[in-house]
Amino acid sequence: MAKEVMTDEISAIRKTFKGLRKARGYTQADISDEIVSKSLISKFENGTSMLAADKLLHVIAKLNMTPNEFVNVLNDYQPDRMQKLYNILNQIRFSGLQGVKRSEKLIIEETTDKFEILSNIMIKSVLQDVTEKQYVSLVERNIVGDYLNGLDNWTEFEVKLLYYACPILDRGDFKWFGELLLERTKHFYSGSLKNLFVGTLMNLYDGVLEYQELDDAVFFRDKISQFDFGGDLIAIVNFQMLTDLHDYIENPTKENLIKAENYLDKVDALGGELKVIIEYSRTRLKGLKLAKHPNTQCSQK
Repeated sequence: MAKEVMTDEISAIRKTFKGLRKARGYTQADISDEIVSKSLISKFENGTSMLAADKLLHVIAKLNMTPNEFVNVLNDYQPDRMQKLYNILNQIRFSGLQGVKRSEKLIIEETTDKFEILSNIMIKSVLQDVTEKQYVSLVERNIVGDYLNGLDNWTEFEVKLLYYACPILDRGDFKWFGELLLERTKHFYSGSLKNLFVGTLMNLYDGVLEYQELDDAVFFRDKISQFDFGGDLIAIVNFQMLTDLHDYIENPTKENLIKAENYLDKVDALGGELKVIIEYSRTRLKGLKLAKHPNTQCSQK
């Protein structure tokens, strides 16, 4: 019996390591070196060999993870389950009001499972952002804050949680969580997680602009501008649109309004996922214009 338990634990370590390596965008060759060869990593992941403790710690570090972070993931990590959740959340965001009823049915009622509780909050956060209706309770908002503040080491799941939960953060929390994320730049500004890292900072930037917290907005704009978007068109366009909104909030002149509108017109032809971002920005700009100049009519685009 003890042997079976040990075998299960080793298998879980292998599967977790392989899943994390792929999720973070690393090949076996990327993390191999003179200490642990690509062949040995392959045998470990395939179950034909086990790594000694010192070598396992070495390759975990090559994933830009601490041992504690790896153990946290080992206890909870379920790649298929998490990927399914992320797919659902993206579908809600891009289907808009058409997907609301179907999405509401995905909320798991009366659960005590930590993953399901946090998943519910992410789904409700996106629904609340799309519909502007109240879905997330004060208790659930506190759960997110307590959970993220209570972990020294974040994984992809924690960054995703922050990414999707931005719409429900209190106005004073955006910079705090932004600083927590920036402390983890070394771990997340790499591989396949780079876009998620930058996207989450932009969501936080968008949040402080929504509340018109201009000092915090300057903080996020300056920090984000230091990162290389690596040709990611969505990130490039999103940051420029947020910057234009920022400029107009800070100085609501006709020139800044025209600059923002012209950029939206320019990128509108690119289509794809940018359509959602562009329509969102048009709505934000229209609302700002009405707030600054309540007796004028916004131009129809």
